[in-house]
This record gives sequence, structure tokens and C-alpha cells, in this order.
Amino acid sequence: MVRTVALLLLTAAASLAVGVSTATASSPLGPHEATWSVTLDSTLTVDLGPLGSVTMDSPAGLLGVEVIVGEIPGEPDPEAVSAETLGQALSSDGAAYVALITHPELTIQRGLRALADDALRRAGLIESVLLCLVTAGRLAGLRPPRWRAGRHMPRAAAAVLAVTSAVVVVAVVVPAVHTGPAAGTRLEVLAGTPVENARLSGRVADIVQAYGGRVTAFMDENTAFYTAAEDNLRAAWSAAAAVDGAVDVTAVDGTVDGSAIDAAFQEAAARGTTPVGIATPEVTVITPAAASPTAAPTAPATGIWAVDPQENSTVVLSTDLHCNLDVIAFTGVLDELAGADVHMDGGDLTMTGSQPESICVDALSDAVPSGVARVATIGNHDSDSTVERLRAQGWTVTDGTVQAVAGLNVLGDVDPDRTSASGTVQRGQEDAAQLGARLASASCQAAEANRRVDVVLIHQPYTFAPLIAEGCAPLLIAGHVHQERGMTTTAGGNLPVSQLVSGAGKGGTSIGRVTQDAYLHVLSFTPDGDLAAWRTVTLHGDASVTVGAWQPVPGVTEPEDS
Repeated sequence: MVRTVALLLLTAAASLAVGVSTATASSPLGPHEATWSVTLDSTLTVDLGPLGSVTMDSPAGLLGVEVIVGEIPGEPDPEAVSAETLGQALSSDGAAYVALITHPELTIQRGLRALADDALRRAGLIESVLLCLVTAGRLAGLRPPRWRAGRHMPRAAAAVLAVTSAVVVVAVVVPAVHTGPAAGTRLEVLAGTPVENARLSGRVADIVQAYGGRVTAFMDENTAFYTAAEDNLRAAWSAAAAVDGAVDVTAVDGTVDGSAIDAAFQEAAARGTTPVGIATPEVTVITPAAASPTAAPTAPATGIWAVDPQENSTVVLSTDLHCNLDVIAFTGVLDELAGADVHMDGGDLTMTGSQPESICVDALSDAVPSGVARVATIGNHDSDSTVERLRAQGWTVTDGTVQAVAGLNVLGDVDPDRTSASGTVQRGQEDAAQLGARLASASCQAAEANRRVDVVLIHQPYTFAPLIAEGCAPLLIAGHVHQERGMTTTAGGNLPVSQLVSGAGKGGTSIGRVTQDAYLHVLSFTPDGDLAAWRTVTLHGDASVTVGAWQPVPGVTEPEDS
């Protein structure tokens, strides 16, 4: 038994060593297809073909990594490409390059994970080969005399098995032992960037030398903008917490106007719209016009009175991020400050949904703090590749069924439209109205089964009409329109239906600093799944940040001044 265990441990160690040293995998580099492989030269080498190469210290320590850059995938139907669609595709490629330069660690991490997966697969194969060799040796009589190998397998057959296994091992090992290209030169123009230690050669070095100053200036400006934005978010959030979220708070240059906040708070207190000294009253919910006045239910006041961090669930909502990696990181800071229990994404996380843009999913997954539940719906700019990447990283993705997410029952589905560089087409058989009708039916069926839908998370608000008409789900959330429309409530068929439509202005979702206000939301839900309060967090074009006051749900009577 001891010998067997020792044999297994030794062969496993040897197999893992060979598997790691010979691993190879496919993982995108910017907009390019790329082949990654492990080498033994302790260097990360990116082979750009005729343009030259980039080399730097390996992130894998003693092991090296070689990346062979391939082509940028084209459109499935070349005849559909026009000057306009080509321009859109090139714009997407440019965004992918900027994402690679500004956040190279995301691409490197993904490539290393792909190599690790391949290493484990190879190790399993080699382990099998080694055990075959051991078996062949034993069957050939290479063990104590009490074994009679001849009864089981002729020595010639055992020798064939051994030689075949050895050839397989050599074929796997030899390709990994090779010499990488000569190191290039470190360029001063890259000083202070994430790739300042990279050594460049060939034409790429000429290009970077000529235009690197512009790129680094952009990166410096971009970094300064989002550093200021994060500082302002933290300052505004802290100041808002000091007044229990009773008034809007704006931070500029990392500071807030304390006297203005105090004055606004005193004004709110005079109106009776702060929770200070006010007991939580019972108020009447506005009911549908068709309902009997005598059947009006009662519920606790919503808004700031109903925010209970100990009992309620906190949800941070993002939508239409369009792969702005810095805004994505900004949302993660909000998750942290708000103590989010759930992060909801309303779709259009990517620009075109291309496979290389799965880095956008990686960025959001990394930004959301560990332990926070994650649910996303799929927008028209997202694709099946986006869905697969989200699910692989632990996200609940809306699929037309009622799904439980951290105590909330969430319903939604993939957007009925699909937008790529070639334009927008209908994704399946349904349009927005038909999708809304199907979700409305699903929400009512769930209600009949005593499993009320708490939130419908969908990308397009054009799905709302059938859901409002049925009135089986109390809250609908969407983005898509690139406008902050806030929250409204409409009398539905069975109960009032609140609708939150948000996003960022056109131009506010491009790579780099936002050029128009970008909106995030924080929502507070009771243990029963009712929306208790909501607030807006706005990132402005000058990097200032406004943390809005907690707002009541429209349709609920405000408490009178006591």
C-alpha cells in the first residue's frame, strides 16, 4: 500500500511538472486571437510577427510565457461589411487596444488561467502514460520473482507499450524547450505606465517611440480623472452617511461643502423629511384605479424612514457600462462603500459582445467584492459569449425564469435585439413587446404559486407595457436609453408597478473619462422583497460625484410633518 501511494505521488508530481512546462492555450490579446505557451526562459514574450516583439519579466516567476499574436477576427459574413461597419469594427478594436494598455493585468491573468487549465489536462495525460509504463514494466517481469509476467503479457508486447509511452512523453516535452527572441529596449516614453519595464523591438518600438507620448498623456489624464472620481465618491458617501442620507451630497476635489450640507439638512428636518425624531408611520399605498378603496393595503413608509442596514438587503445597480474598465472599477468601490449584498447589472456590459471583450466581464467580476451576490441581464450589445463568461464567473444570468438571488426573486431574459458592428437585428422570434408579454405571464404564474417576482431586471424599457398591464411584479428595472429617467409608479392590473430607467448619457460610456453624467443606483429591499428606498450616485464629467438622498418609492403616501 505504501509503495503504491508513493508511486502515485511521484508520478503525479512528475506529470504536473511536465504538464506545466509544456502547457499551451488560446486566449485573446486585445482584439487579436493569440496562442499562449509556457517556456523555460522566465520571460513574457509577445511575438507580434513582422512588427517585432515585446518582452518583459514573466508573471509566472521561473517559468516563461510566449504569446503568438494572431489575426483580428472578421465579420462572419464579409459581404455585410461596409465603410460604416468597418469603422465601427475598427473603433471596437481601438477600444480593445486601449483596454489592453491601461489594464494589461486582466489580459495576463486570463492567459495564465487558460495555461493552468491546459497544464492540468496535460498532467492527467502524462500521469496515465507513466502508469502505463510502470504497468508494462511489471508485466514484462521487472519486479520481484513471485510475479509471473509471462502469464499476462508477452515481453515483446510490454516493450511496445513502453516505447510508445516514451515517444508520447518526448513529443510533449521537446517543443517547450526553445529559446525566445532577443530582448528589445526599454523606452523612456513608457516610464510611469503599467508596461514601463517592457522591452520593445522591431517596428512596434518605432511606433511607440513616435506616438507613445500621446498615449501616456492620455493614460495619465485618465488615471488622474478616475483617481479623483474615487476620492470624491468616498468623500461624498462619508458625508452623506453623517446625515443619514437625508440630502444630496456632492464632493469636488475630495471635499464637500459642510455648511451647505448642514443647511440642506436643517431645511429637510424642518419639512419633516429626515428620520431624526420621527417614528416609522403606517401609510397607505396608492392602489390601481380599478381596485376598491376599501381594499387599500397598508405598508411602512418608504424612503429614508425605511432604510434599515441591519435588516434590509442593499443592491447596487449598474447598466450600460460598455466596457469602460475604469467606470467598472468605480462601481466596485460603490459596492464596497454601500455594503452591497447584491450587484445587479442591467446589460450592455460590452461594446459588441466579441469574444475578446470577455475582459469586460472579467473586470466587473474582479471589481465586485467577494461575497456579493451577482445577477445580470443581457443587453443588445452583449452576446452568447458574454453569457458564457458571466456564468463561468458565478453570475446569475436572467433566462426567462424566476431566479432567487440573495433572497430576492428576479425575473428577466436576454434582450430581443442584437447589435454588432454590422448593425442591429432581432435576436430571435420575439420583439420587445412580445418578450414583455412572456415575462408578464411568467410573473403572474409565479404569483399564483405564492412566489412573487420582486424585481424584473431587463435591458430595454420597451418591454414594460405588458408587465405594467398585468401588474404581477412590483418593480421593473431597465437601462438602454442612455438617460436617467428615475423612478415612476403606474397603477397596474394587480398592484402598482414602479419603474426605474437609468444609464449614462451618449458619450458617457466611451473609453476614458465620462463626458456626460453617468448614473449608478443603490436600492434597499425589505426582508419580504419590497423596495424600501432608492438613491442615485452620479459621476459627473468633471470627476465630481453626487450621492443622492434616499428617495421614497413613488406611489406611497409621504408621512406628514409631526
